[in-house]
Amino acid sequence: MSEALSRLKIEHWYQVFVLLGAAGALAALTVEIKGVENAHALLVCLGVFFVGMGEWINHPLQTTLVPPSVYSAGGGIITGNPRNPSALGTLFDVLGFVLLAAGVYKIAISA
Repeated sequence: MSEALSRLKIEHWYQVFVLLGAAGALAALTVEIKGVENAHALLVCLGVFFVGMGEWINHPLQTTLVPPSVYSAGGGIITGNPRNPSALGTLFDVLGFVLLAAGVYKIAISA
């Protein structure tokens, strides 16, 4: 188990959202939360999780080959994770925002 956790790399903000949303949803399902109903906390945590998943899908690893030029004699490879929205990623983002808004609304009404 410790080997699996040591290989876990969190390099981007949306991966933090996935981790926090999953941990919060697991806590909302198993532990009695004081001050907030578990169903409302679960909605918020699932919303955060789905926003993180949607952004993870929308930020794929992209690689570009740079040809040799005057400025770089040997050329090179550029890699990064720029945002490239897809239908599934956008669907997860919308679902996440709807769940998050519904959870916050229900928490505000019950307070």
